[in-house]
Amino acid sequence: MVAVAAIAFVVACSRGGDEVTKLPDLRLTVEVEDIETTTAKIKVSHSLDAENAWYGFVTDDTVTDAKTLVEAEVAKGIDAKELHRSKQYITILEGLTPETSYRYIATGLTAEGVQYGEVTAVEFKTLKEAGGNEDVEYNGMRPNAAWKVMYTGKDEINGAEYDHVVRVISTDNNPYAITLVYADAYDPYELHTLADAMLVDLKAFLAEYNEQNATSFLFADMLYTGNGADPFDLDPGKYRAVAVGFTPAGEVSGLFAVSDEFEVEEQMASVNYLAWLGDWTIEGQNGAKSTVNISKKHANRSFVMTGWEGFEDLEVEVEYNAELDAMFFYSQLVAEDYDLGEEYGKADIYLFAGDEDGYYYDNKDGDYYIAIAGVLDDGQRVIVRYGVNVPGYPKFTQMFLMADIDGKFYTFTPEAEIPSFIAGMYQLQQ
Repeated sequence: MVAVAAIAFVVACSRGGDEVTKLPDLRLTVEVEDIETTTAKIKVSHSLDAENAWYGFVTDDTVTDAKTLVEAEVAKGIDAKELHRSKQYITILEGLTPETSYRYIATGLTAEGVQYGEVTAVEFKTLKEAGGNEDVEYNGMRPNAAWKVMYTGKDEINGAEYDHVVRVISTDNNPYAITLVYADAYDPYELHTLADAMLVDLKAFLAEYNEQNATSFLFADMLYTGNGADPFDLDPGKYRAVAVGFTPAGEVSGLFAVSDEFEVEEQMASVNYLAWLGDWTIEGQNGAKSTVNISKKHANRSFVMTGWEGFEDLEVEVEYNAELDAMFFYSQLVAEDYDLGEEYGKADIYLFAGDEDGYYYDNKDGDYYIAIAGVLDDGQRVIVRYGVNVPGYPKFTQMFLMADIDGKFYTFTPEAEIPSFIAGMYQLQQ
């Protein structure tokens, strides 16, 4: 449910008898989404510069005209910290009364309390409280009506801005963690399996973190109580966000709540991203060469590389960092049940990393970043090992494909024929 409105009340204000005429004509757009019994999501945007300050507030007065309500708010005094300067702003209104009409009103407002531009208002009504669903159960998991899970998209957490944020509004003290599932894979009867898997991952992460940082955090420290928000790094697709309940002692509580389905859309490919596409010769420091093709997976996020060690039908996923204009190679499962012919049968194929001491690293112990492909100041593209300046990180020299045959790993190509890092990248003629 989305409501959009823009009520034009152009404000001409004066201070000390001097009429303000130089302030810009700020036109705010206000949208209300995810309207529930006691919460609603507000999205405000405008097309002017980010330094243009504005103020917004919610009121249950739906009779008095918006201009008069703004003037009353200003007269009460507004802390400069309550002014917004973001061109795109999202907030969650909480503590609303069920089945009640409200208005969210926004206007341009300077730090000195001078109004300018339009007064924009949108009216909405909260939902009526429904009957409880405490008796509903899915394989031991019960919906918790006290949790409202919503995807807010581009949002701010602790002063940092993220592209994909999930927020949970909670009116009880039951602890929980937040996760995502693909929309077409969501099944409430599989939620206990999901919760069990999350529990294993959370405990493993906690143990590793405490060991590496000499800390003594408890499992309860990883959970939210009350409102919570997590950022996610998402490929294009359709998702649902899920709040999964856990006890402070580290058990599945059996409570859950799920968001509406939402979609992350594909971005338009940047010029820098497109420049990586095509056929390349990779020449290693050891003189070995390999010809590969880099193709699009998700614009500005990832690529697919084929041709490594001559395998045209094995697709290696490569991450892309738009800010650095760099590709990241990492250990991964490349293909399952790959047919190696009558002699060897079918095998799972992995991309492994090898370090200077002759040790192998695979994704079973974590997705190791192996190497980075970047652009030098003179335009030359090169591949260097990951973690060059990271103390304790393995000093990788090569990446290679390996086959898991009956629990044993086998390489395809002699080490001397696989490009080593540093390696140059040379684009072939299109």
